[in-house]
Amino acid sequence: MEKWQDPQVIALWIAIALVLVFTILLFVIKIMHAGYKRMTEANLREAHLKLAHQKTLLETNLQAQEKERKRIASDLHDSLIGKLTVIRMKTQLGLPTTEIEGLLGEGIDEARRISHDLTPPLLEHTQTQDLIEETLNPWREKLEIDYFSDVRLKDELSTTTKIQVLRIVQELITNIIKHANATVVTLHFRHTSSSLALQVKDNGVGFDTKILKKGLGLNSLESRTQYLNAAYKVKSIEGKGTTTLLVIVSP
Repeated sequence: MEKWQDPQVIALWIAIALVLVFTILLFVIKIMHAGYKRMTEANLREAHLKLAHQKTLLETNLQAQEKERKRIASDLHDSLIGKLTVIRMKTQLGLPTTEIEGLLGEGIDEARRISHDLTPPLLEHTQTQDLIEETLNPWREKLEIDYFSDVRLKDELSTTTKIQVLRIVQELITNIIKHANATVVTLHFRHTSSSLALQVKDNGVGFDTKILKKGLGLNSLESRTQYLNAAYKVKSIEGKGTTTLLVIVSP
């Protein structure tokens, strides 16, 4: 009988084969476990980052709301209430009716401005491109604004979408005034059956987007774009201005 036919030798080879298979199997299981662990840890990190990001956006919204409340309170106290107090004092002094009527007219105009800032009048029945035009008008004293609209359908946006688009325009222009040191702003609004696009470009100082620290304005912008299920991109070159593009697919 050949040596390899010896039952002990066969048993030894079988044992070696089993050990080898077991070792390979153990190695494969270990690799799979390590890969699964890495994937789980990566998913957890991503979930934590998303949670932290959502928390930041929520805090930004709360800060923006509080800032808006303070601004409205300041407008009411410093402007409208101040005018009404002057009217009362002049009425008590018995000044001419024409002068008092002039002050009343100023008070009405101020109340109208505050109301317009909160919610533009006839929001539901006014086209979005016209609302944007009205929103831009007060800024034309400080900036040269070139506004172009391209609307290719009769259906209007919902009231909620309109107000969010207007707030985005206001925030972008406010950021340009505060930080860009720009003189010219170009704004394009395009609305078709498939998408809505808003582009705001300035000739300001620009900034390095790689080291951009998001301020209240940009966090608020991101929050609003998420609410609208939109996408946005900010492109800026130092010394050559900034361009912000917002796109909503099938708004």
